[in-house]
Formats: sequence, C-alpha cells, structure tokens
Amino acid sequence: MVFGVVWLFIAGCAMTRFAYQSKYIIEEVRQQYAPDLRTAVFRIHAEKKGQQVTLTGETDIAGARRVLEDRFRRAGYEVTDAIRLLPDTALHGKTYGVVRLSVANLRSKPSVSAGLETQALMGMPLRVLKREGHWYLVKTPERYTRWMNGGAFVLMTRDQFDSWAHSKKVIFTGGLGYAYSGPDVHSTPVTDLLTGGIMQFVNRDGDFTKVRLPDGTPAFVPSESIRPYDQWLRSRELTAENIERAAYSYLGVPYLWGGTSGKGLDCSGFTKNVFLQNGIMLPRDASQQIAVGIEVPIDDKLSKLRKGDLLFFGRRATGDKKERITHVGIYLGNGQFIHAGSDRAQVAVESLFPDDPAFAERRRQSLLHARRIIGAGPDKGVRTVAETMYDE
Repeated sequence: MVFGVVWLFIAGCAMTRFAYQSKYIIEEVRQQYAPDLRTAVFRIHAEKKGQQVTLTGETDIAGARRVLEDRFRRAGYEVTDAIRLLPDTALHGKTYGVVRLSVANLRSKPSVSAGLETQALMGMPLRVLKREGHWYLVKTPERYTRWMNGGAFVLMTRDQFDSWAHSKKVIFTGGLGYAYSGPDVHSTPVTDLLTGGIMQFVNRDGDFTKVRLPDGTPAFVPSESIRPYDQWLRSRELTAENIERAAYSYLGVPYLWGGTSGKGLDCSGFTKNVFLQNGIMLPRDASQQIAVGIEVPIDDKLSKLRKGDLLFFGRRATGDKKERITHVGIYLGNGQFIHAGSDRAQVAVESLFPDDPAFAERRRQSLLHARRIIGAGPDKGVRTVAETMYDE
C-alpha cells in the first residue's frame, strides 16, 4: 500500500514537472512568434506518454510549429506533431475572400450572439483560416483575426482573388450612399455604401458608373461619389489638414463598440478610418496603435503636439499594475481633440484645457501618450493601404 502511494506521488511529481516545462516552452515560443493573439492564431497543447510528446492544437505560423518541435526534442523528448497548420486543408484551397456587404461584422466567437470585435468594409480582402458551420475565421488587412459569417463575404481561391485584386476598381468616397439597379436614383437600391467601399469598374453611363459588387452583382453608382481606386491611392497625402478633414467627416457618428464604419465607430475604429482615408492602415485597437509612429513628449501646455497626432488615454502604472491604454483620439491643435467616446456616445470635439468650455477633465487626467504618424515610416510600424490591401 505504501509502495503504491509513493509511486503515485513520484508519478504525480513527474507529470507536474512536465506540465510546467511544457507550459514554459509553449509560452516562450508564443511570445516570440505570436505575442499579440489578436493578429495570430496560436493554441498549442502538449501531452506526454513516457518520453513521447504529442503536440496538438492549431496555429497559422508555420515557423512557430517547427521551433516548438525542436525545443521539445532538445528537452529530450520524442515528438509527434499533430498541430493543425492554418489555413485549414478542409477549405480545399478557398483561403481568400472579399467582403461583399457595405460593412461586415467580425465577432469574438462563431455566433451571432458573440461580441462585436471589429468590422470590414466592402471590397476589403480577407485571408480565410478555417470554417465552423456558417462561420469562418478570417484575417483582415490590418491582420486582425476574428469570426465572420460566410454570407458577408465571397469565398475565393487564390486565382479568383488575384483576378479581383488586379481588376479595375473604384472606391466610394461619398460618405453614406447607395448602389442602384439602374442609372437612376429612383431605381431600386441594390446595397448601401460607405466611404472606403470598393467595387469593380464596368463602364461609365452618363452621370452614373456601372460597377460590379464583389459577389458579381451589377449595380450603378453616381459617378460623383466614386473615384478610380488606383487614382485614389496615388492621390493620398498624409497631412495634418487632410487628417482633420477626414476626422470631421465622421462628426456626430454614433459610438459603437467594435465599429469601424460610418454607421458606428469606437475610439480606435474612428482613428483607423481617418487614417485609412489618408492612405495609412493603422492597427485595429488603441493598445496596438500606440506601438506605431513617433513618441511625442507631453507637457502641461501640450507645446510639442501638432495637429494630426494620436492621443492615448488610460490608466497609469502603479506598483502592482501595468499601464493600460483604453482610449485614443486625434489632436486638432489649441488643446482640442476629436474622438469617438462612449461617454459622449458619438464622435465629438473636446478640449484638454480647463479654460475651454469643451474641457474634458476626465480625458486630461487620463492622457498618457502621444504618437506622430505624419513623417513616420515602415521602421516605425506605419504601413500603407497600398501595401496591405492588394499589394499594388
């Protein structure tokens, strides 16, 4: 009886040691290859029988899987790799997609009741990773990885996607609008449109342009509300005035957690869209956006700030808690900034100066950092729309 208890104790200790060791190895590799799980898939487990370790789970980073195998082998184990590498082979090569709605919702789980995490505009490309029922795990141009209903986008092979990517396209610049069944605003609407939506060009028809939506549906759009996509790309100029103009175009738009369109915006969805209009693809969340651009010092008079700088707000670090970024806005000059805040429930202009009637005391107290995107390049994490959408 005593022998049995001792054996179980020894075996239990061995399992505990392996549990700690495997957790350490997996976490170390994750930190190296997938430090931000909003932009990568990395769910790995290790099971041990004797000296045989079986790795299970899934990831979309092939290099991480190879390193994991090597690390466990160097630790003295024989390794069986049962990790599923995404995109899943069950997709049969259809690992690309293009959003077909004016705005498509991406959720935290494959369910309509799951939380709204972000959105993608019509014509935006997707990398499709796997399927679960009617839902697909997809990666957006800013690399955000979440679940989208299959009805919201067109599933494509690489050849089909390349054909779409290299076709002649137009971009909608008219704020809120419609595509119609005929060259007449009194004809039946086919879909609503939002600034940033992309469609295929067919031909010009008087005051209208005939387009083809990403799912192939023909439609007509007032020519004054669109621009050729390649021309639009070349015309992007990141200036303080252009950032301000784009920011004001969203003034009054309702606050929506997870929103990144003219129908509703959260704080980082607002800044992302403003810079998208100016040819820059910012990361999705405020806590990611703070990692790009150039740090700008903040003094009491905000003397170092310039119009167009990103302002970051949150909780200051304390002895037992790390600093936490919870909000972002755009500086307009003279102490004023524009942002999408849940407290105002819309995009609004407020001030960081106490003598201004629009003073937002809460924001001034929680102002932590400022970053400048204007003048910052790829070495500062700033990526353009051209290099992230279709690699044109």
